[in-house]
Amino acid sequence: MFARLITKALLAAIALAAAFFGTGLLGFALAHQLLAFVGVAGAYAIAGGILLVLALLLAVVFAVSRPRKAPPQSELTRVLLAAVAKETPWLAILGAGLAGAANMFLNRHKSAK
Repeated sequence: MFARLITKALLAAIALAAAFFGTGLLGFALAHQLLAFVGVAGAYAIAGGILLVLALLLAVVFAVSRPRKAPPQSELTRVLLAAVAKETPWLAILGAGLAGAANMFLNRHKSAK
């Protein structure tokens, strides 16, 4: 399990590095093509500006497409939860939760028949 986690972290680091250096090389190539037209400083400024605008547009798209928050609980749900809290002993709830967790832990490697 620990090896899988390390492998996933390593692959994520490699992907981030590839994206970082790939973006840098794209900017460098764009600046190199613009070099003949606007000079060194102008080429780097235009290439950096284009990449900055693309990054900002991507950030705006992600911010706008964020999932909506769940609606608040209705009054009926609150009343039912309050009734359960008043009527059910907390020790029984905790015991049932611990028994369920222990059952899941002990049966995690057994195949379902």
